[in-house]
Amino acid sequence: MEPFVFALATLSLADSISFMIVTPSLAFYITSLGGSQDFYGFVLAIYSFMSFCGKPILGRWSDASSFNAPYMASISLSVLGGVFYTIAPALADNRSALASVALGRILGGLGRANSALGFAYVVRACPTNQRTSITALLGGVQMVGMAIAPLFSAFLSGVKFSFLGVPFDNLNSVGLLLVAFNLASQVVVYLFLPDLPAVEDKGSDDEGDKESEWLTMFRCILTKPHIGVPFFTIFTFNFNFQFIETALAPASFDMFEWGPVEVSYVLGVMAVLLFVGMASVHKLSQSGVSDFKLLVFGLFGNTIGYLLLYMMWHRGVHYLAFISPVFLGAGSFPFLGAPNRSLFSEAVDLAPELSGFEGTMQALLSMSSSIGGFVSPSVITHYCLRTPEEVSSSNDGKEFTPVALLSPLLSILVLIAIFVAGAPEKKSAAMEPAEISGVDTPLFHTNVTRRLSDGDAPSDPVSSHRPNKRRSLIQTARSASLRGSMFTPMTLILPDDEVYEDDNNHDYGTYERNKSMLIKTRNEILVDGR
Repeated sequence: MEPFVFALATLSLADSISFMIVTPSLAFYITSLGGSQDFYGFVLAIYSFMSFCGKPILGRWSDASSFNAPYMASISLSVLGGVFYTIAPALADNRSALASVALGRILGGLGRANSALGFAYVVRACPTNQRTSITALLGGVQMVGMAIAPLFSAFLSGVKFSFLGVPFDNLNSVGLLLVAFNLASQVVVYLFLPDLPAVEDKGSDDEGDKESEWLTMFRCILTKPHIGVPFFTIFTFNFNFQFIETALAPASFDMFEWGPVEVSYVLGVMAVLLFVGMASVHKLSQSGVSDFKLLVFGLFGNTIGYLLLYMMWHRGVHYLAFISPVFLGAGSFPFLGAPNRSLFSEAVDLAPELSGFEGTMQALLSMSSSIGGFVSPSVITHYCLRTPEEVSSSNDGKEFTPVALLSPLLSILVLIAIFVAGAPEKKSAAMEPAEISGVDTPLFHTNVTRRLSDGDAPSDPVSSHRPNKRRSLIQTARSASLRGSMFTPMTLILPDDEVYEDDNNHDYGTYERNKSMLIKTRNEILVDGR
């Protein structure tokens, strides 16, 4: 595994664990500090909103100065947020304590905005044919983090101590884990994440050009289908994902009287299916299946899953029929995430006016996902999900109103949009650096063995002191052999350049004899050629 893949995977793991260990206990933590349910909703919303706001800032920063500095700064904010989250019970009054929790989540949201940096790093560091598999791998690691996070919650269940006047229990000690995970992430970034070179400035000194950079990016989003459609796709992805997370608990309680334990089982199986899906995408991508086909497959699965969700979530249904659409929908998400990112990245690469804005574009795409996360819970709770009283008074006993068909409708609209846009163009061989012999992306190096060209520098210090005419002699002899072969049956086969580039062979007597032989043979061929 490449060191940068290990670093990004570690960051993804820490990010998903940090998020999941807070979510189960946050409501109880706020209640213990005297907060209301409305304040709980505010804290949830402000975390996502600050992540939404921080993404374009970090994305543009990565374009201007590479990645290590924005990563270090954002993770530092997360560390500070964990500190405020932890010390809240030690403050004088409940109002200050709740403000400390909110401030901790604000800083944590700003820090979590660095999730967009991982995608931008993959785009800049990897050749096109590696992006989908690596993105799927990182997504799979996130699912692992979501699956093992409850283990940390169980580990904290018996915590009860005091240190420096701060009381610690199973609720605020979560903040200590946030601090520990984020500090470990900083160490991994420092040790294992190579800092890529900054994107070269386009060199324009015109202030008007600088002011139009954002306008250029938004124009490309609105006018280029292969860039604009992925925004709609990732919005649908997160909207539908939040649909299940929001509706599962209240609907299952109404139908089966399931509590948090049973819901956790379902979410745990979902995490496993997501991981398996990510691994499948990774394997299929490496096998040569196109991102376009993977995305189409995912959209078909998502559409069917959410249609069944609407039809089968009603009172009296068997629990297997209840969870089957959930698992089908969950299994489709890996086929929407990584392929969509890769198609978007390739489309951005093909737009010359977006050169130097790759990190910003990835951040904007992540912001579209965040918008889906904002919109979905309120739409679902107010317009889609019925209360138990409404279910009892309905004729069909369904848990959803017909407005819930919005989820499969969104998937159908995305499917139509990508078919209208068509499969994106592929880079030609001249445009794809990773496939040109001897030309590398920053972190992936080609394994093609090639001869040193006439303009290449010698590979060892001794060879740099050899006579400079040697290369021109070889080139002249090669040209002569070609011309001679056009007029005579003899063709001269010259030794490879590597014979003279051998680091272990510095016999100048042999070199001079070979040179004399080449000159003599060249002259004979020139005579024959004439």
